[in-house]
Amino acid sequence: MQINSEIQTLDKVIVHEPNVGIEHISPEIAEQLLYDDIVFLPRMIEEHYQFTQTLKQLIGKENVYEFTDLLQETLTQDAVREELIEYLFEKEDFGLGKYELLKQLSPEQLSTVLISGVHPETKQSILAPLPNLVFTRDLGCVINDYILVCKANKNARLRENYLTKFIVRNHNLFQPFKNKIIDFVTDENLEKDSGISIEGGDVMLVNNRHILIGESERTTLDAIFELKAILFEKDIVDYVTVVEIPNERYCMHLDTIFTLLSAETCVGFSPLLYEKNDKVDIVTYSKNNARAVLHPTLKDLIKELYPTMNFIACGGGISPFAQREQWTDGCNFVAAKSNVAYSYERNIKTLQSLRDNGFTIMNSKHLLSEELSLDQLQNTIITLASAELSRARGGPHCMTFPISRK
Repeated sequence: MQINSEIQTLDKVIVHEPNVGIEHISPEIAEQLLYDDIVFLPRMIEEHYQFTQTLKQLIGKENVYEFTDLLQETLTQDAVREELIEYLFEKEDFGLGKYELLKQLSPEQLSTVLISGVHPETKQSILAPLPNLVFTRDLGCVINDYILVCKANKNARLRENYLTKFIVRNHNLFQPFKNKIIDFVTDENLEKDSGISIEGGDVMLVNNRHILIGESERTTLDAIFELKAILFEKDIVDYVTVVEIPNERYCMHLDTIFTLLSAETCVGFSPLLYEKNDKVDIVTYSKNNARAVLHPTLKDLIKELYPTMNFIACGGGISPFAQREQWTDGCNFVAAKSNVAYSYERNIKTLQSLRDNGFTIMNSKHLLSEELSLDQLQNTIITLASAELSRARGGPHCMTFPISRK
């Protein structure tokens, strides 16, 4: 398994359906759990199910992995289960009573509790929920034939990293990455003053030798330089471009303001990435230790890599639609294959721009009803219902953790 760019045909992907833990978010703790609002869970599940059903239709049911299932299968190994509970007890310090309770749970029950925080039978709230796990992209990413296990910036997401670390180390699915794991979930990086955090939404492999990493609200420069050193030392890439973006909620990750659909098309938030401004710095470092190269805009850099690239502006590049649709993930596409990608249906100005540039806009329900295959789709944007999903502040790119493309 490997990934050489964001725009290859999707082969295997990890997703996570919203779960009952989200119902335990109250207004008092919403901000702490990184939610801006109280979402309507049944509708959110319905919207996410529509997304995963189309993925299964396009790339095969067996290639769409649910995070909960991977965790449960990992926990069937007695030694691993004991080690994980000990690890969580040490890192989260949730008390002896809860520690002993977790030890008594079956793998299925334990996987549910560790993710939702809720006991599946008693409905008792045991641990804090992981409502952001629906955005599996931030857990890690595959860089050629290596896998990066990320370390979150916010405490609310750290257990997601702990669980991912154990799954990647112990589940058979990840055997191809044995001895090729770049693990940022270390005791040193977990120190409060480490200055190290990196999330998958900030990491984009634009081709097999060039990677973009956003310095953002969630990914620190210290982490980027640590990763850069590893990538160069192991000869994984030749170029690392740092894209410094504002430390603001509206652009928490690089993939919230820019994503690739193909070598010919990308969608971005024009005020930050297509126009020269003092809010964004773009610097490329090379493995051969040549002098760092500064780029006026991301558009200039992408044009060097893909000379025929067509740049689509989120919201048509017109204020206030650009700002409105960027907030509701109008730049956050994920490619199923070159020029076939997912978007939220609510970003109508962005979709109109794509339609004007030769794309067919297809509702996911139509895709399912017609039982269309990936081979039958060309220059197509598949739209997803998003009344509740978008309120959780993430789009289709955020909701996918690709582990293989071909």
